[in-house]
Parts: sequence; C-alpha cells; structure tokens
Amino acid sequence: MVVQQLRLGLWMRYWAGLRLAPHVGTPSHVGKRMLQLASVGPHDHVVDLGCGDGRLLIAAAKLYGAKCYGVELDPQLFEEAQRAVAQEGMGHLINIERRDAFSVDLSKVSVVTLYLSVKGNSRLLPMLQQQLPSGARVVSFCWPFEALEPARVTQVDGINLYLYKFNGGNAS
Repeated sequence: MVVQQLRLGLWMRYWAGLRLAPHVGTPSHVGKRMLQLASVGPHDHVVDLGCGDGRLLIAAAKLYGAKCYGVELDPQLFEEAQRAVAQEGMGHLINIERRDAFSVDLSKVSVVTLYLSVKGNSRLLPMLQQQLPSGARVVSFCWPFEALEPARVTQVDGINLYLYKFNGGNAS
C-alpha cells in the first residue's frame, strides 16, 4: 500500500492563496501517461513548474532521454528533488532550481508539465502564451485551462489529463 505524507503546511499555503496548487505527488503511472500524451522524446526540453520531489522529471530523463528542468519553491520538496536526481544519477539531464514558476524563461521549452489548480493555470496562461515557442505542448494533470480548448483529453484512474498545443501564442 502506498501512503502519501500529508504536508499540511503546503495545503494551508494553498488555501491561503500563497501557492498555485496543493501538493500532491503525481503517481508514477500518471506521470508516465502525461509524458506519453505529450509525445516526449530525446530532443525535448521538459519543464515541470512546481516539480515537487522531481519524480516526473526523472521519468522523462530515464524513459525518453529528455533534457529536463524543474522549479520548486518549497525548500523541503526542493531538497527531496535534488536528492532524488542525484540518487538516480540523472544530474546530467536534470536541473532543478528553488524559484518561483513565474520567473522561468520558457522560450526554448518544448513540453511543460503541470499540476496546478484552475486558478493557478489561469494565472500562468499569459506567461505560457507569451513565451512558449510554436509546437510546444503543455500537459495538465487534473485541472484544465478554462480559457482554452485542449487538443486531447484522456483519463488515468478516472482523472483527466489535458494536452494543449501552443502555436505562437495560440493554443489548442
């Protein structure tokens, strides 16, 4: 049986409006499906905005050889991600920084993975539209972008995964 640790402080900051989403570690089979949905390959640059413990980035690097970058604002999760990347020997493909998602340059990114709330996605959307290059894909676990029509929606364990394709500021 898998037991996820409840990080009450992170949830409280989310409820107070200080985080873009609650912290829920993406199950490995869901992360793999997200990467498949985005058709991640060895030439992709995958970014996880709010990477938590880094598990999705590790999967992208190990399974597809993708270059990966993650940001995590919470110091404990950031440290966990750093340790996990080192333990897996993926430091040559994965870089993780402790910083805010809104400070990231997305101009050379081909895939963005997200687990943010609808409100978090709405706040992030203008940045994605301004910075993502044509052909970039965004996969959102659980929460859609209300202002966009997804290119594809699939389910894992009854929860939606949304794929959006960005074409020079527009998304489908």
